[in-house]
Amino acid sequence: MYKEINLDNKLKLILLKNKNIHTVNIGIFIGAGAKDEDTFHNYGCAHFLEHMMFKGTETISATEIAEALDDLGGYGNAYTNNEFTVFYNKVLQEDSFKAVDILYDMLFNSTMDEDEIEKEKKVIVEEINMYEDEAGSFILEEFSKNLFSRQGLGNSILGEKKYVKKINKKILLNFYQQHYVPEKMVVVVTGNYNEKLIGYLKRKFSALESAEQQLEVNKKVIINNFSFALHEKAKISQIYFALGGEGVSKNDSEYIKTILFNNILGGNSSSFLFQKLREELSLCYDISSFITAFENTGELVISGGVNVKQFPLALREIVKILEEIKVAGIKKIDFERAKKQLKRQIVMSLDNMHNMMFSLGIDVLYYSKPKLIDELIAEIDGISYSSFNKFVKRYLKALKLNLCVLAPKGTDDIEKQWEEIAGG
Repeated sequence: MYKEINLDNKLKLILLKNKNIHTVNIGIFIGAGAKDEDTFHNYGCAHFLEHMMFKGTETISATEIAEALDDLGGYGNAYTNNEFTVFYNKVLQEDSFKAVDILYDMLFNSTMDEDEIEKEKKVIVEEINMYEDEAGSFILEEFSKNLFSRQGLGNSILGEKKYVKKINKKILLNFYQQHYVPEKMVVVVTGNYNEKLIGYLKRKFSALESAEQQLEVNKKVIINNFSFALHEKAKISQIYFALGGEGVSKNDSEYIKTILFNNILGGNSSSFLFQKLREELSLCYDISSFITAFENTGELVISGGVNVKQFPLALREIVKILEEIKVAGIKKIDFERAKKQLKRQIVMSLDNMHNMMFSLGIDVLYYSKPKLIDELIAEIDGISYSSFNKFVKRYLKALKLNLCVLAPKGTDDIEKQWEEIAGG
């Protein structure tokens, strides 16, 4: 069973012990990401700030931070997404106090040196270039930009080059002071930690001052059903596509049903999409579906890469699968298989204390309390076949499909073909 400690400054500590391993996982979660940026003022700031936390503090340089993390023998890293940022490391039990010190120093004593900021701009621009060169990543990001129409959730997590180049220390500090506050933080420790670490964490993080005022956040999200968007690129041989629409939020009571449905539709190699388009029709190598759930909305996306000539057929087959499910629902045998698959996926994932650390932190950010394995399994077991099919049919009937395409230059009639297919 996990321990929850609420500090006076409103920061939450979550601890889950496992005496049967030798390692400790430590994560600091901040409830701020790309959606908290202004598209023109501080676009790309959340991700940029994540980078700067590794670039030196008042007592230790960037190189020394890297050496200190490496010397512990474990690993440390961070990532930013639309709604939160997390810094984490994994170490042996005897190194856990030192690991906390390193993370704390990085996050709360960063100098944000102006020379380092200018250097890091170049690094982030190259990171953006790398993702733009990767066709699959590019088209998925463009789909989200269109679906959320430049609202916060439509922001690129990396930012855009022209805006990243304008970021300076003042902009970074302003974002930092607004969002890196105890009220928006969760510190999670999992594994075989020493009990004395609890007191150490409480003393360490109680020193953080609460924010004087919290930003008002507009939680309303407007979905932009854009229908079709085309991007062209010279040196590609396939059409890369993202097809889908609005999904279900993490806070929706039927969120777990969306996960089940996605597994059946395109979430694995036994899914409808994979078996039909790849195994039976040999139309593509890569085809899958996935869901992304946010606090107040989500997205369901089918993506892949298909030969230009085969693309219309692939689209027709995808739409046909969706239409058949909309009318007939999911067979009980597929429903029961998906439930078993999902339960096994959860157990195998959360059997790992590092994965559990992420799960606990994210759950607290979204739900204010963690969901453990038994609770998740019970939630899945509680889904009846009838209620699942009613949800799937209702969801697909309301779903408005949008298609975002990256095609070789000179590819003709894609939009016309899509209009014919989408129109029936």
